[in-house]
This record gives sequence, C-alpha cells and structure tokens, in this order.
Amino acid sequence: MSRVAFTPAAAADLSDIWDHTAATWGVAQAERYTDGIRDLCTDLAEGRRTGRSVEVRAGYLKYPVGRHILFYRANEAGIELVRILHQRMDVERHL
Repeated sequence: MSRVAFTPAAAADLSDIWDHTAATWGVAQAERYTDGIRDLCTDLAEGRRTGRSVEVRAGYLKYPVGRHILFYRANEAGIELVRILHQRMDVERHL
C-alpha cells in the first residue's frame, strides 16, 4: 500500500478546513468533505488518479477537490501532500 505523508502545513490546512466546514455546514459535512480529501490522497498515492504539474514549483502536482486544490509531490513511497489551498487563495504566496 502506498503512503500519504502530510507536511505540517497540509495537516494544518486539513484541520482548518474541517473547523470551517463544521462551523458553517455541520460536523457530518465536515467529516464527509475531509474524508473525501483523504480518500483522494490515497487514490493519488496508489496511482488511481494523477494530478497535473504546477509551474509554481518544480516537481509539484495539483488535483482539485471540491473548492480546494491539493498540491503534492510524488515519490517512491506514494505522495507527500504539501498544501490544501482554497481555489481563491494566492498559490504563489502560500507555496
């Protein structure tokens, strides 16, 4: 099984997404949304889905999920999730 590693920033992003979603739409929706993000990460790590390259940083890939974009790097073990940014965020500033 391939591995998904979260950078500290990506882990904080996921926690913030959960908090915001729970406060706005409820705990059940927060669980569904963040579980969907985790499931997508597993699919990316196992090669069932593939992101597109990002010109902001060499070796980075991106994949949209809901209103967010996953930024990650592929490696021999799976993927390293770098950030989870809202689609309206300034990518260059946050990466």
